[in-house]
Amino acid sequence: MNFSLTYVPDRQYYEEAYREMISSLKLKKYEPVLATIMIVFGIGLYLLDKNNKLSIFPLVFCSLGIYEFYKVYHEKKKWLKDRLDSKVLNQPITLEFNEATIKHNSTFANGELKWDGLKDIVKTKNGILLKPENGLSIYLPDKIFRGREEIEFILSRKKGEN
Repeated sequence: MNFSLTYVPDRQYYEEAYREMISSLKLKKYEPVLATIMIVFGIGLYLLDKNNKLSIFPLVFCSLGIYEFYKVYHEKKKWLKDRLDSKVLNQPITLEFNEATIKHNSTFANGELKWDGLKDIVKTKNGILLKPENGLSIYLPDKIFRGREEIEFILSRKKGEN
């Protein structure tokens, strides 16, 4: 199967891409839950420590929870800022898919990636994540595909399934 997709990465694209990437990471998506648990645990320790025997432990747990919330927020903000400050913002990107490769063409780069160069292909709630061996992810929202067969073709290229 041969087909091409064109998309323009804008703020909305990057916000969705970040959400979808985080949702695909096993531990990362639970960081806010862990932060909440740490804060609640710290408050619980403080309230149960009538004799003040626990000293600063409740404060430590609350501080770690607050730090985790800050870290989650700051990482997202920094990631998004880096992309919004990039010259790639609002520039069209075309991907051409065939049986052997994925070719990409944009204002700043052209190239080719063999399917074997992908570490993983992940179907998310709203799209597909292509994860090359270099650690960068390429997010393809479902709305840029012309049909389910294009999505299925990409998913069928997942290692061990082709």
